[in-house]
Amino acid sequence: MPLQPTIIKLLISIGVLLIIPHIGELPLPFIVIGFSLLAWRALTLWFPNTLPSKWLLLPLSIGLAFFVLKTFGMSLGRDASSSLLIILMGLKLLESRSSRDTQAVIYLNFFILITPFLFEQYIEIATYAFCVFFLLLFSLTINNTQCHRLKNPGLLRISAAILFLSVPLMLIFFIFFPRMIGPLWAMPNQQSAISGLSDTINPGNVSNLALSDKTAFRVRFDGTAPKQKDLYWRGPVFWETDGRSWTLTPPKSDSFKRAKAINNEGLDIQYTLMMEPHHQYWLFALDTPAAAPKNARLTHDHQLILNKKLSRNISFNIRSTSQKIQAKPSDNDLNRALHIPDNTDPRVFDLANKWLKANADNQGVIKQALEFYNKEFYYTLKPPSLGQDPVSEFLFDTKRGFCGHFATSFATLMRAAGIPSRLVAGYQGGVYNKVGDFYNIRQADAHVWVEVWLEEAGWVRIDPTAAIAPNRIEHSIDPSSQQANSDINFLITPPEGFQQWAQQLKWALNSLDYYWQNAVLAYGPEKQLNFLSNLGIFDWRGMVKWLAVLSGLVLIGSIGAVLLLQKKSHDAVQTAYLVLCKSLAKRIGQRQPHETTTDYFNRAIKQYPQRAGDLTTLKTLYLNTRYGKEAEHSFIQQVKHFHF
Repeated sequence: MPLQPTIIKLLISIGVLLIIPHIGELPLPFIVIGFSLLAWRALTLWFPNTLPSKWLLLPLSIGLAFFVLKTFGMSLGRDASSSLLIILMGLKLLESRSSRDTQAVIYLNFFILITPFLFEQYIEIATYAFCVFFLLLFSLTINNTQCHRLKNPGLLRISAAILFLSVPLMLIFFIFFPRMIGPLWAMPNQQSAISGLSDTINPGNVSNLALSDKTAFRVRFDGTAPKQKDLYWRGPVFWETDGRSWTLTPPKSDSFKRAKAINNEGLDIQYTLMMEPHHQYWLFALDTPAAAPKNARLTHDHQLILNKKLSRNISFNIRSTSQKIQAKPSDNDLNRALHIPDNTDPRVFDLANKWLKANADNQGVIKQALEFYNKEFYYTLKPPSLGQDPVSEFLFDTKRGFCGHFATSFATLMRAAGIPSRLVAGYQGGVYNKVGDFYNIRQADAHVWVEVWLEEAGWVRIDPTAAIAPNRIEHSIDPSSQQANSDINFLITPPEGFQQWAQQLKWALNSLDYYWQNAVLAYGPEKQLNFLSNLGIFDWRGMVKWLAVLSGLVLIGSIGAVLLLQKKSHDAVQTAYLVLCKSLAKRIGQRQPHETTTDYFNRAIKQYPQRAGDLTTLKTLYLNTRYGKEAEHSFIQQVKHFHF
């Protein structure tokens, strides 16, 4: 079939919409190439001579494919595949000479449509893709019908009907199709330091800690939530230090001995925690986790360690307790918790010994240390850079820092005083969403604190940051206001006026995203089996059986609906026209197959010139009804009053 300019214009527009989500995700040259190829094809609509021949397209295709290979190497991963598909879309549009070619472009575009989900899975991306999907269905309809106009309500209705009929089948496949373990993509690498967590704590390497409002996880409590100052979300525990940094014990190490679950229902806190993928082994829990959820284990230092790195959204039902960890650590753990590098500055020991002489017990030493931090130090997210000995430089020179500085230096001082200590990294606080009734814990809430061992109390949480900046513990940081100045701004005063409306809208959008993440992205193998077990389906065989049965029923129902839609609806104008033709046939004979409506009326006028006025009016009105709705009522009324 000859190619209509209409479909080319539509496909160029769709191509632009498909490239837009990749801006910022793919290398800029491939975005520019994609837009350039589309612009070239648009130019050919006005200047057909610029349409390239196959002898030009062939070397161009080879050259661009080589450019992809040179940029990404032999690994045809997420970025390389997406870039190649965008280039192929532009090249195929330039090659298109028939409706068969554009059909191939449309099918290719369906593949490109899913590539943004390899980078991000936000609900905004899903809504955007749904709209583009409808346009692709519409383009498929336009291409098959060879329609010359995009403004076509009939074809729009057909496309909408196809989309509507596909929704039940889509839901059935989403619910019953057996889930594979693990995602089909890799998360993008972080290029700059943000306020998240890594497997090393070394504040001296980051002189300007950036704040991120990005979600780390969300929590919904089964009952009353603890107070803001008690929301310490426990993550990895750090024992080892070389004086410059604290490193995490590998998760497969023998040091990760299992701990027994704590059973104390009176102090239990039940909640559902939905984690964002962070590609680490640790899981966060309200300090202190009492038992390990499914696919995780509870270690002797009360970390929750996952069996595999978290690479997808998963919801966990977790039980925590306010009971202290009182089990005495082993000799090995005590040695680890007292180890101080040989290159530690002597001033650190002098300060610790000073506190030991001034106090009768360890609790007195801790109290005096916190008073020292309260009087001497200043909390800032833009501290001075530190050199080879970050602990002593911070304690005796700069005295400005954030939680990482305070925790690492405090733990070192405790060890110098003979008090076993370790670092705990995690998150503190969170923003309560009143619309969705859940807490949103952001990367900006990342925090580090210290645990010390006291014979009479067990492992006790000590947060030196609370002694310096209590607002950091009692209120969440406001990341949006950190760009303007170097001071710390907290969410203390409730917003008013327009800001209050903006906050309500933000909460609503965040709640919508929460339900999207929980219902769609977190619907993995575990959640699927748990949900289907309530329906009596316990394995993949049951899933496949019900998938086949329900899909068959939906297909039969859809075919029936399509057949009903194809049935001609009652047309009052056409009924009146047939009545008129029957009346005319008695006088001038039947309308011949080759006769148009105009020819048939003209024959009647020729034979009955005395009725020429009435017949001409009827002809004009009928023809108007076929190209507009205004004349329908008039035509029907005229037929009722027309008699020979």
